[in-house]
Amino acid sequence: MEIKELTFGHRRVCLYQLVEGTAPLVYSIDYHENGQLLLEACKQVDCHGFNLVTISGLHWNQELSPWAVETVVSRDDRFTGCAPDMLALLTGEIVPQVERLLDTPPAWRLLAGYSMAGLFTVWTAFQTDLFSRILSASGSMWYPGWLEYAREHELAAPLQGAYLSVGELESTSRNAVLQTVGQRTQAMAALLTERGIPTKFELNPGNHFKNPPLRVVKGIKWLLQPEKE
Repeated sequence: MEIKELTFGHRRVCLYQLVEGTAPLVYSIDYHENGQLLLEACKQVDCHGFNLVTISGLHWNQELSPWAVETVVSRDDRFTGCAPDMLALLTGEIVPQVERLLDTPPAWRLLAGYSMAGLFTVWTAFQTDLFSRILSASGSMWYPGWLEYAREHELAAPLQGAYLSVGELESTSRNAVLQTVGQRTQAMAALLTERGIPTKFELNPGNHFKNPPLRVVKGIKWLLQPEKE
């Protein structure tokens, strides 16, 4: 396996070329670079047949929030609404430069994310048709105004698949806003289904922090299927 690394300011991008020739390309946005952990999780669920790009080192709440909101979780939230700038970097610089390192163009692209990055991946589907499949594992569907936005706006293009999951204990948070994550994740999955998108919602054991790599990989495996359930 060959690993190639690029930097874009404070952001680190790693390409794990696992497959020769044309193959699906998974872009996974991570808080820390965890490509090896994702690949180890792939072995657990027999998930293979794709190339992987990890994007890490982001200013998490700032760069992944679609619009600015007041404090929700703590005084250090800093949800400044810079997702449009991050998306412009992703589509205009990161994707083109990464894919120039491949021998052939990808068969298709999947954008995956956990927590705030999971919210970002779903929001991205309303902004661009660059990614034909999206994955939100324990995504921040509780984000103020998000579900209302999704109901009022159309996707940029029909998706070939969407996978959303949440931990069964995530809705037991003491925070009233975070308590809505399970209900809102299910509602988001239902909305995508209503719009004709092959969608899977999965409830995972544990809280928000239980085995993120495995949760992401379970979604990748489902989205790699040529025909969804």
